[in-house]
Amino acid sequence: MLSKNMSVSAVVEITGIHWETVKKIHQGIMDEFLKKRKEERLRSGYKPTYLAVDEFAIHKGHSYATCVMDLETGEILWVGKGRGMEDFRKFFEEYDKEQLRNVKAFAMDMNASFNRLVEKYMPNTEIVYDRYHMQAQYGKDVLGSVRLEEARRHQDKAREFKKQVKTVKDKEVLRELKQNIRDESQRYTRLKRARWSLLTDSRNLSEAGEEFLNEILNTHNDLATCYAMKEEMNRLFELRDKEEAYYGWMKWFMAAKESGIPQLQKFAELKERRLIGLVAHATHPISTGKLEGMNNKIKVAKRIAYGYRDEDYFFTLIRYQSSLGFPTIP
Repeated sequence: MLSKNMSVSAVVEITGIHWETVKKIHQGIMDEFLKKRKEERLRSGYKPTYLAVDEFAIHKGHSYATCVMDLETGEILWVGKGRGMEDFRKFFEEYDKEQLRNVKAFAMDMNASFNRLVEKYMPNTEIVYDRYHMQAQYGKDVLGSVRLEEARRHQDKAREFKKQVKTVKDKEVLRELKQNIRDESQRYTRLKRARWSLLTDSRNLSEAGEEFLNEILNTHNDLATCYAMKEEMNRLFELRDKEEAYYGWMKWFMAAKESGIPQLQKFAELKERRLIGLVAHATHPISTGKLEGMNNKIKVAKRIAYGYRDEDYFFTLIRYQSSLGFPTIP
């Protein structure tokens, strides 16, 4: 029944068996399955080439765990409590180092400090910073921040015009002020609605969406600059020549720092420190996307674990769920 993604509590209710007994039976099945899967990997001589590490919430906003995935098979190789450097260090202490000998690249979020441990324990492995984390952060900290700043400017102008209306007697001036209020209010509304148009890849915009976006960009220079830098960033992640990527990123960071836009300058100053890991994406175009896609399976595991009273059981369940597509020896 647990293999059909029923929760432990549901099995208990149907069978009348004690919760701990159901959990122990399931634990035994999972341990045997994972043991056979490990034996198969050893017998075949398979060693992972590309890995990814990321965190997920155990209790949202309260506690976290860290996962390491084999990106070629989609299997979770290791799960540990916490999301700090010392928590991740346990992966290198607990996992068979011989099995990591062939790893070419390790994908990760550049906001974590996991890169230091990979550099220490796997000096021949390249670190690849996840493009989706970087693009999401750029969308929030740069495009989003500049868009809202511009929107507030229009809102403030509209408020200022409204104050003037109360003191103006001349009908012509009054008519002009009211028109200005309408114009600034409309510009504010359009900018508030422009979030998805700015974040969407320009190639995926409809004709109407492109027209709407162009209208916004043509009247907001800083936003237009940030949008152009976003499009160039996307292009850089598509490059597959390492030298071309290196010089491309160098030019990108230089242009960002010279833009005069505080949000863009700050972003560039922080991310330039991770240049090598960004350039590595040209040679190893991997990301943590597949690992983040495990979230649905982790949600299933949470439901089966019925509150994950036992974290070891919960973490075993995550590894088991990720390996179900691989048949074991009878």
